[in-house]
This record gives sequence, structure tokens and C-alpha cells, in this order.
Amino acid sequence: MNRAEILRMEREKVLTNFKEDNVNRAKWLTALMDIDDEMEEMEKNQNSPFDQN
Repeated sequence: MNRAEILRMEREKVLTNFKEDNVNRAKWLTALMDIDDEMEEMEKNQNSPFDQN
């Protein structure tokens, strides 16, 4: 399992928790933003012209 797959699974868990746990919504929203940022960074690195030969 690669990092992207792990992040997708973790994102689904966080979304479920965000919907169900009203007390800690800020915590889950922060976790969701962190995951999305990491996924976006990975995508940028994959599309970097420096990685292509």
C-alpha cells in the first residue's frame, strides 16, 4: 500500500468522524485539511518537470 492509498483511507475516516463527532469538528476539519495538503503536495511533486526524464 503506497502513501496515496493510505491518505485516501485516512481521509474517508476523517470525513466520517467529521460528520458524526460534532464536539470535535474543528479537530477533524484540521486533520482533513492536513491530509488534503499532503495529497496536493504529492501530486505537485509527481507532476514536477524535474522528475521527468
